[in-house]
Amino acid sequence: MEDLKAILDINRALYKRFGLPLPIFDELITGFRWIMTADTNSHISLALRVEENISPEQYAKIAAELYGKPVDVCIEILLERRSPQLRNLIVSLSSLMSKPLNTPELLAQRGIVRTEGLQFRYQTEGKKVGLIGFGVYINRFLNRCKEFHVFDLRKPEAILSYRYKNGLQRFPEGIQWHLGHNAADFCDILSTLDIIIMSGSTIVNNSYTALRQAGTNAEIVGLYGPSCELCPDYFFEQGYNYMFSTSVRDKETYLKTALGAEQTYREFDYMDIYELERERKRASLN
Repeated sequence: MEDLKAILDINRALYKRFGLPLPIFDELITGFRWIMTADTNSHISLALRVEENISPEQYAKIAAELYGKPVDVCIEILLERRSPQLRNLIVSLSSLMSKPLNTPELLAQRGIVRTEGLQFRYQTEGKKVGLIGFGVYINRFLNRCKEFHVFDLRKPEAILSYRYKNGLQRFPEGIQWHLGHNAADFCDILSTLDIIIMSGSTIVNNSYTALRQAGTNAEIVGLYGPSCELCPDYFFEQGYNYMFSTSVRDKETYLKTALGAEQTYREFDYMDIYELERERKRASLN
C-alpha cells in the first residue's frame, strides 16, 4: 500500500498548493464490474472490482464509518487497516480525490498536457505492441503494428470465438493471445515490446509495477481506463509517459443505466474521455 500512501501525500500537497477544499465522502456503490465512490458534489469515480472476498454487508459497515469525512481522511483510515481486500476501495477514493486536480488548467501548472478524446498519436507502424487487458485500443493497434499481443486474466472461452468447418479458426484474428494468466507470467514477451498499454485494473490488483519493470525495451508505457484517474503526477514519476482516463459526466444519469437491468450499455457514452502526457515528452509524438 506504500504507493497509495505516496499518492495520498502528493494529492494533499496539491490541494494545499492550489487552495482547494477537500471532497467529502458521500456514497459507496458496488456494481458487477466496478466499485464506485461519490462525494457531496456528485462526483463519482470507478475502480474495477478484482477482490471478491468482501460481502455487501461488510462494505456497508465500512462505508457507514466513513460517510461525511474528507476523502483524504477516509483513505488514511483505510490504509491504516493494511488490508489488500480494501485496495480497490482505496484506489476508487484516490481517484475521487484526484478528480478536481485533473482539470486542464491545474494539470498544465504541473507540466501535464490534457487532450480530450482518445487519439493515441504515437507511431505504431513497425512496432511490437502489447495491450494488457482486452479492450478499448483494439482498433488502434490491430493491423497497425508489427506484432500485436493481448494479455488478459480471463480464460480463452471468455474472449475468443471459433469456426470449425474449414479447420480450427480462432477469432479475433491478427492478435497474439496470452490468456488465463497474469501478464507478469510472460516477462520474456513483455521485454521485447516497444509499446505497452495496461488497464488501470493493474493498479487495483497491484501488478502494474512488476509489469512496468518487465517492459525493459518499451519506449511508450501507458495506463488506460476509469480505474486510473488517480494522481498522474505519481505515475509519470514512476516512468509511465501516457495515460488515458475517463470522468463520469453526470452521476445519476450514469447510475440509472449502470445499475439497471440492461447491463450491455456502453459505459463511455456517459463519460468524458481524455489523454494525459508530460509536456516534455510530446516531442516523441507523430
